[in-house]
Amino acid sequence: MGIFSKSKVPCPYCYNELDLNRVVFRCTGQTQAGRQACTPRPDTFRMQFLGDGTPTMPIVQAGGAAVTGRDSATCADCGARTAVRCCPSCHSMLPHSITAESPLFGLVGVRASGKTVMLSALHSELTKTVARRFDAAIDNPGGGTGLAKVLQDLNAEMAHEGGLLPQQTQVGQKSAPAVYEWRYAQNGRTRSTIFSFYDNAGEDFASEDRALSIHYLGQVSGVILLLDPFSFPENAARAADRGVSLSASDGPEAVLGSLTAVLRMSHSVKQNKKIPVPVAVVVSKIDAFFDEIPHNHPLRQPASKLPLFDEAESKSLHDHMAALIARWGGDGLLRSLEQNYDTYRVFGASALGAEPDYRAGVINARGRLPHRVAEPFLWLLAERGFLRKQS
Repeated sequence: MGIFSKSKVPCPYCYNELDLNRVVFRCTGQTQAGRQACTPRPDTFRMQFLGDGTPTMPIVQAGGAAVTGRDSATCADCGARTAVRCCPSCHSMLPHSITAESPLFGLVGVRASGKTVMLSALHSELTKTVARRFDAAIDNPGGGTGLAKVLQDLNAEMAHEGGLLPQQTQVGQKSAPAVYEWRYAQNGRTRSTIFSFYDNAGEDFASEDRALSIHYLGQVSGVILLLDPFSFPENAARAADRGVSLSASDGPEAVLGSLTAVLRMSHSVKQNKKIPVPVAVVVSKIDAFFDEIPHNHPLRQPASKLPLFDEAESKSLHDHMAALIARWGGDGLLRSLEQNYDTYRVFGASALGAEPDYRAGVINARGRLPHRVAEPFLWLLAERGFLRKQS
């Protein structure tokens, strides 16, 4: 999307701009003979940006300052030669395939909209179902840490019978985003991209004032906006019947308004222009409304298994979902999307596939059956040209 020059990219972990020609390096510990070995230690930079106090090998320094360069460096303390590149801001190890075209995606939603559950389902779908569908290798470079580790653990906890829904993300909680590398072969060549997701606390989007402090949205290539279907006016009675608690500030239009204000400011978009950042609007928990939707309705059908993005199907689902939103009293939301965004698409998805006990926070005895969880993300990748579209 052209925000950075070819050598400057947003770090997929802290979202600060970095110059790939002036990265820092982490010592490997492969000490030269006769030198004292470096040892892992807590990194204050990682604590500041990511809240991660895990001991790591030190950043290579000379004369009290971090050595910067493009390819490699030699540790002045132990003599080890290293090509382990790290972000100068947060000291996270940078994936080899990171480029200025590597997309960063934000998942935005209010409290109780199901962001963390959706992310955990997406994590599982990416590394299994989507990887098989596109004959791709999708994994977490450097291993599962930060949010990626949290999502792995949540999937394990929710997998067994009687599994519990996760706790709400805490306001101000720091954690490294979930970073992924996607690699696949096309026309005899290997294509790859790095992308990352960040999970903010729902309260961060309860008002424009709070939302304006969300640093990472200034760097995103696309946004997945997660909406709770129970928060639409016509669904209030259904929410009460199921014990779903809602806040007056959590309405879909209020959340979209906060997001729009942030994106206009962070991407310097004038009020008379539309925002160029693609937005995938996802109505979560769509399984709670399957009784209103005929069994043969497109919204209830499984996602395509073809190794491309089905644009025609997606547009059809967009129209069906928009009609449901209008019926639920969300026509103002649809007008706001049309007036403020160049590119947007509406989706219906379910991270669980069967309604949980909302009061007890217990997953349905049927287990987890994710429904169309990956489609919004695949649409964003297709919009960037990384995936082929079938029109």
